[in-house]
Amino acid sequence: MPSTPPASVLVASPRVARLSRQQWSNAVRDLLKLTDISDIDSTVSGDALIGFDDEADALYVTEQLRAQLGYAPDERVCVVAVGGSGVGSDLLRRVIAAFPQAKRLVPELRMIVVAGPRINPGSLGASDLDGLEVRAYVHDLYRHLAACDLAVVQGGLTTAMELTANQRPFIYFPLKHHFEQSFHVHHRLQRHRAGRRMDFDASPPDAIAEAIGQEIGREVDYRPVTTDGAARAAGLIAELL
Repeated sequence: MPSTPPASVLVASPRVARLSRQQWSNAVRDLLKLTDISDIDSTVSGDALIGFDDEADALYVTEQLRAQLGYAPDERVCVVAVGGSGVGSDLLRRVIAAFPQAKRLVPELRMIVVAGPRINPGSLGASDLDGLEVRAYVHDLYRHLAACDLAVVQGGLTTAMELTANQRPFIYFPLKHHFEQSFHVHHRLQRHRAGRRMDFDASPPDAIAEAIGQEIGREVDYRPVTTDGAARAAGLIAELL
């Protein structure tokens, strides 16, 4: 449970709702697929709590979130992120190299490349291209991932499952020889019919550009992410008390 009453800002795409990261402790940060408005903690305030079903608008629809983040309705937003380590610099450079061709395929493309804390944005060789932004840091990155038309990421479980729960199209490049990303995460994503896996060594810039053109804005129908983990964990703990 949160230590302070959560704010009323709730982020969601259709059929998926998420409380902001400030609302929950680090132990409870997965997206929530709400099937009943009573599933929302009683301390959540605001007039947004009007209820919704699978066909109704969620608390904040994607368009509203995009407006809050400064994305125009006619933009096709692609967020590229590799987490907090420095091992993703080669992937960032490869995707940046793919941008000119991707822009020709998708004229409305706006690409946000997030370098993270251990990669110098100036080392990525990004030229001054219209529609391409390279940032060292993006506050509340998860909100941008929830609002994007496409994400290009590595094979980390947290980001991949956030995108899956939010029903966002994404391309992922598991780190070579990384057991979790190459096998466990991939297996889990396959179970959810989520994401498009690509191999870095077999993906030159033109192949990545083509994949971006095919995947961006694509309607997806992933298997829903279950959200009863906390309840099951509480039940197991309660048996020991």
